[in-house]
Amino acid sequence: MQVSTVLQELCMAPGVGGMTEAAACATEMLRPYCDMVKTDAMGNVIAWRRGKREGLPTVMLEAHIDEIGFVVTGVDDHGFIKVSNCGGVDNRVLTASEVTVYGDRPYAGLFCSVPPHLGGGDMPQVKDRGIDVGMTAEQAKECIPVGAPVSFRKAYKPLLGTRVCATSLDDRAGVATVLYCLELLKDEELPVNVAVLFSVQEELGTRGAPPAVFAIDPQVAVSVDVSFAASAMENGAITAKLGKGPMVGMSPSLNVAISRKMAALAKAQNIPFQYEGMGGSTGTNADKIGVVRGGVKTALLSVPLRYMHTPVEVADLEDIENTARLMAAFVKEGSGDVC
Repeated sequence: MQVSTVLQELCMAPGVGGMTEAAACATEMLRPYCDMVKTDAMGNVIAWRRGKREGLPTVMLEAHIDEIGFVVTGVDDHGFIKVSNCGGVDNRVLTASEVTVYGDRPYAGLFCSVPPHLGGGDMPQVKDRGIDVGMTAEQAKECIPVGAPVSFRKAYKPLLGTRVCATSLDDRAGVATVLYCLELLKDEELPVNVAVLFSVQEELGTRGAPPAVFAIDPQVAVSVDVSFAASAMENGAITAKLGKGPMVGMSPSLNVAISRKMAALAKAQNIPFQYEGMGGSTGTNADKIGVVRGGVKTALLSVPLRYMHTPVEVADLEDIENTARLMAAFVKEGSGDVC
C-alpha cells in the first residue's frame, strides 16, 4: 500500500456534507482488510475485522470522511451563486478561491473578488459573497438548485520531501492513517475485534459518529483527526511540528490510561510523537464517542496539519505513517490492559 496514492485518491473524492463519493471510495479501500463493510442510515461507513475467538473486546478505529464546503442558498439577479458555509470554512481565503458547484453536473466556479473601488473595509462574510460560474441568472437557476453542494476545487500536490498540499486533508489524512494501520495488521492474529468507523457530518457538529458508535458498542475507541502544526509567523502558542510524528491527545475528556499507554508505546517502539494538551473539549469526534451508551474509553491521535480549513492544507506523509504505526502497536500489544 502506497500511502501517498491512497491519500490522493481520498482527497480527490468529493465529500461535503450530504455527498457520498468519498465514503464510497473509502468503502472500496476497506474491503480487502475487513470481514464486513456497510453503510448506515446516516451514511457512516462501518467495517469489522473480527478475531478468531469468541468474547474478544472491540477496539474501534475512527476518522471522519466528510469535509468542509458550502451549500447553495440561491442565485442573484446577476447569475452569481449565493451559498452558506457547510462546516467551519476559513473566510479569509475565499476571495478568488476556485470551487466546484455540483448542480445537474459539476460546474467550475470561483468566489468573486472584492472590487477595488469598494475599498479595504471588513472582510465579506460567506453569505454576502457570490460564486461566478459564468452563467446568466436564468441559466444558473435552471442548472443549479438550492441545496446543491459546493467544494473547493479538488487538488493534490506533492511538495518537497514527504510533504503534500491538498484539499480535505482534514480528515482524509485520518482515513488514510486507519487504512495504513489495517495494512500493518493484515497478517497479525489480533487479541481484539477491530471495528472501523469512517464517520460523516463531523464538520456539521460531530453529528454522524454517535449513532454509529451506539451500534458498534466498542469497549475502546481511537479517534484519528488532524490538529494544528506551526507555520510562519507563529507566536509560540502552537508547538506541534510537521514531520515530528503523531500528536497524542492529553485531555480530561479522554481516557488518561490510554493516552499514557499511547505515549509509552511510542517510546518503546521508537515512534516519534508529540503531546497535545487540551482542556475539557478536543473539538473532535472523540468528545462525542466517549459519552455513548455507558461510556467508551477513548483516545485521540492527531496528524499535524498546516492551514486547516483552507484549500491548501499541508501534511507530512511520515506523520500519517507513524500515526498508523502507533495505532497498530496499540491494537496488537497495548489494548489488553485498558479494555
